[in-house]
Amino acid sequence: MVRLITVIICLCIALVSIGCSSSTSSVPWVEENGLENDYSTDDDSVIHKTETNKLEYTAEVSILNLPLVIENVREAVVSVVAEKMTVGIWGEEQGSNSGSGVFFRNDGYILTNNHVIEGATKVLVTVGEGDPLEAAVVGVDYDTDLAVLKIDEWGNQITYLDFADPETIKVGQWVIAIGNALALPGGPSVTLGIVSALDRSLEMSHNRTLYDLIQTDTIINPGNSGGPLLNMAGQIVGINTAGIRGERVEGIGFAVSGETALLVAKELIDFGKVRWPWLGIGIKEMDAQQIADMDRVLKRGVFIVNVMRSSPASDAGLRPQDVILALDGEQVSAIKDLTRVLRSKFGSTDKIGIEIWRDGKVMQLDVILGERPSD
Repeated sequence: MVRLITVIICLCIALVSIGCSSSTSSVPWVEENGLENDYSTDDDSVIHKTETNKLEYTAEVSILNLPLVIENVREAVVSVVAEKMTVGIWGEEQGSNSGSGVFFRNDGYILTNNHVIEGATKVLVTVGEGDPLEAAVVGVDYDTDLAVLKIDEWGNQITYLDFADPETIKVGQWVIAIGNALALPGGPSVTLGIVSALDRSLEMSHNRTLYDLIQTDTIINPGNSGGPLLNMAGQIVGINTAGIRGERVEGIGFAVSGETALLVAKELIDFGKVRWPWLGIGIKEMDAQQIADMDRVLKRGVFIVNVMRSSPASDAGLRPQDVILALDGEQVSAIKDLTRVLRSKFGSTDKIGIEIWRDGKVMQLDVILGERPSD
């Protein structure tokens, strides 16, 4: 009887796992020979290594495939060690910081976190059980905490991972965090969880907030930073960035979304920096009184605190105390919406329409975006 009950339970778990598999698509988010946003239907495999042991991205991809997923992706996840000079009581001392990274192209490009390599005098990357290789820093983006590295000395065929189509990422789907947790020897560590929420923001310091984050209950330990958050097909859902720890907090980790990571990586490779579109305004969320003062059925928007001189916003006629309601027809309810729309849909020289609320009326203004100053 006990054995029969055990078999029934295992069958139930298998059925539930298949039912909870991630949304499927036969197309990769990144083309094999470069960074492209267009989908391709030429390749039905999401992991590029050899012709053997490929994981087919089908409707059967689920938690039951976890060992095969790990087998196929582990060589794409690398250890990243940043050597740094620190000042101690006896003068300068050699120190280091460790994290993770992931190959996302077949020509040696690696994504990681900016905070993993920030201030490094040398960056070393270890692939599998191989020897450390010095990596070049292609570029970094402070605002998204992302960086791109490149190694040219790797003589073997590179295992690299595709990005998941962002439209397929759903709350509740299984995800895997894989990386160099605690710099433990013997290869990357793996943890399993679900997508807890999408489009989160996280204040990292007084003047710095990360946007477009995926929240997960997958355990993200020190050293996992820069490693990939993957779906059950081995595609990159996000880049693991932060975990919240404390006496009253459990199971809250954050990854920069794959959509943002892909955009940043392309900019860094092509231009060495991210050319973020810029309005030139100071903004804040609307408070309860401001919302109450809006004589509208749908009360939402972003409040303009100040407008910088000679900025795109100033040239277009935006003023302090205006409320931004929409960008090119897409509603903006909060700062995270404004940031997401600007970053994902527009370039630094695009002309866009802005719908605002001013003095009890809705107005339309056209703005030619600028490139955000480096400072």
